[in-house]
Amino acid sequence: MDDAMVSAVTCGAVMAFDRNIWIEKFLENSVPSFPCPHCSRGVLGFDGKSFWKEEPKHSKDAHAHDDWDPTWIEERFVMFLRCGVAKCGEVVAVSGNIEVEEVVDEDEGYDFASVLYPTSLVPAPPIIQMTDGTPDEVAGELSLAFQLFWADLGASATKIRTSVERLMDHFKVARYSRTKGKLKPIPLYNRIEAFIKANGKVVHQDHLHALRVVGNLGTHKNSLTRSDILEAFQVYEHALDELIGKKSASIAKLARKLKKK
Repeated sequence: MDDAMVSAVTCGAVMAFDRNIWIEKFLENSVPSFPCPHCSRGVLGFDGKSFWKEEPKHSKDAHAHDDWDPTWIEERFVMFLRCGVAKCGEVVAVSGNIEVEEVVDEDEGYDFASVLYPTSLVPAPPIIQMTDGTPDEVAGELSLAFQLFWADLGASATKIRTSVERLMDHFKVARYSRTKGKLKPIPLYNRIEAFIKANGKVVHQDHLHALRVVGNLGTHKNSLTRSDILEAFQVYEHALDELIGKKSASIAKLARKLKKK
């Protein structure tokens, strides 16, 4: 990971959130408590009924092999999750693959379990909470990043980077320069530097460059891990709180008020 990313994470910029929700796999009876993508207040739940799975022919045919064991099984699944807030009632469709894995059972010793690997959640639950006032263009790109997180980490990272471009647009940072009469796109690195010089702080510089680096890695390399993307979302949540919500400024104002009592 790039130094900018490490700096942003280790300097205390990361907001605490439950990373265990955003796991790669889970069992049918232990679906994570995803936040509702519609009302943002409710939690998605599984009723234990809205679940379908099917084993494709090539997997069924493999059962006849002499060396076959349950871990060879491949299945596809679809399930529905529903928001627990009655007035909302959002429904999220989850689909993906099922693999049979060997697990440790406290009573039986080793056993086999069907493990769900989701590749699509529609509409996608928000991995971070965007502060009030987040520009629609930024929120739109982040929503796509949430959706792509389940299918393509690199593409998700690229959308994070694109949302930073839209954030610079929101702050009126020049997007193009004119050279010899021709418009030329200004690199995101330069746009961030221009923004920091005009409006920001050094800590914002770390945040924004970390997101830029992650986006670049998503576009040009296949080296990002699930943990990298989650850390990037955490950094972004804090950056939006600072730049849009101005949380630190509001807390400082309250502190000054209390000091006068």
